[in-house]
Amino acid sequence: MAVEGLITNGPGPYSIKLFMTSAYGNASVYQPVKNAQVMVKDQDNETTFFNENEPGIYLSPNGFKGITGHAYTLFINTSDGESYQSESQTIIPGIVVDSLEVAFEEVMKPIQDAFGGVTYEPVEGVKFYADIQHYDLEAPRMRFETQVHVQYMLEEKEPWPDPDDPDLMNCFRKVTLGNSVNVTIPLIDMPENASFRHELEFIPSQFRFYEGSEDWFLRYIDRRAIILHQYTLNQESYRFYHSLHEQMSAEGHIFDPIATQLQGNMKCISNPDRMVLGHFEASSYQGKSFLLNPEPITENRLWLHRRPDLDYLLDIPDSSHCMLHLKPEGWIYY
Repeated sequence: MAVEGLITNGPGPYSIKLFMTSAYGNASVYQPVKNAQVMVKDQDNETTFFNENEPGIYLSPNGFKGITGHAYTLFINTSDGESYQSESQTIIPGIVVDSLEVAFEEVMKPIQDAFGGVTYEPVEGVKFYADIQHYDLEAPRMRFETQVHVQYMLEEKEPWPDPDDPDLMNCFRKVTLGNSVNVTIPLIDMPENASFRHELEFIPSQFRFYEGSEDWFLRYIDRRAIILHQYTLNQESYRFYHSLHEQMSAEGHIFDPIATQLQGNMKCISNPDRMVLGHFEASSYQGKSFLLNPEPITENRLWLHRRPDLDYLLDIPDSSHCMLHLKPEGWIYY
């Protein structure tokens, strides 16, 4: 079985995902584990039950929220009589990252052609960096997930009945940037109170972010905002994500880590020989929104500001929101 779970001290609900694994090389979709009993216990043995929202995905109840300094353990009882348990996970105090830096750069990116071939070509865009303070004797252990919130206008390709007055669709959506695991990797023997610059993500200038349609084309981009999800990790979660980062960054060299070296914190207590994959994480969370300057974004026209009044973007679903002629609710006007 494979387990993916997360609770934080940030807004819920939190999810626990359960799926049955398949043999290596099997292209079939993982089967969800249905009708399981899923619960999280804290250090005082207070139990919170997660309810199955859809097959294999279990959500925490309304009002449940992790507490900094508290330890949590995940328990799973499946319908086939097996029992699983995670190691205890403590939510440690969060590290604050209030500002980001941006730079207009050219990077080599893989480009896939229509026949599946891949070549590397120079791509211009914006790189984002976080300056992270090293507060104590232990280096900062964090992971980041970055999204871009894009507002754009689509125009009907064949306006009818008036070509001079085409239909215009105002849209916005969120897109997760990259598919790698982004964890901090501080310098060895970093002195206390030092800081280091951590690369977060890259946005190509010509990034194609909207869902295409043969009836519409992109007229212009209106605004872009950056949504930063930051998690402060305990030692065990950091080891897991650091190993996952190394695997996903492997380039086929002889000393690259292999998948079997990735060890999670779940075990089957009813059958110790049964293999369990995955990780249950309990981390401090902070979500922040930053607004980029209006389009066009160029090397000589680039700035980024923290905008707490745009933190509502954190809760907007990733799917597209479009309205004909009007602006969707949640539109950034300034």
